[in-house]
Amino acid sequence: MDEVQEREKKEEFDASEIEYVSYGGEHHLPLIMNLVDQELSEPYSIFTYRYFVYLWPQLSFLAFHKGKCVGTVVCKMGDHWNSTFRGYIAMLVVIKPYRGRGIGPFFVFLHLGWHLQRYVVISSEILSILQLLNLLPDLFK
Repeated sequence: MDEVQEREKKEEFDASEIEYVSYGGEHHLPLIMNLVDQELSEPYSIFTYRYFVYLWPQLSFLAFHKGKCVGTVVCKMGDHWNSTFRGYIAMLVVIKPYRGRGIGPFFVFLHLGWHLQRYVVISSEILSILQLLNLLPDLFK
């Protein structure tokens, strides 16, 4: 099996084996950067990552399976023009072997649950509007 096939092979695991943690400090930053750099085509500078994780550390989450970081979401929260708060998902990554198993929707759930808000802007090349619509019913099962 070549390297590409190995990376894309679905990982067998139980959902309870995934550990979700909030951003815990500088030691998590390289994990987030590596995942985003590997999976997304848009390059980000260290300053972009630090902007989000330093100002909203409680809104960045990582997913681990047996000690391996398999996903991350980086978000922010701010005032919107009509005096409501608005959430923004800047980066959402789940590595290929772990996709389609509920990690991405759970990240969205963490973000929504954290804010209890109505508006979420998703800026990610992974999620098209159709994919987003497919994610939402899973959040409310």
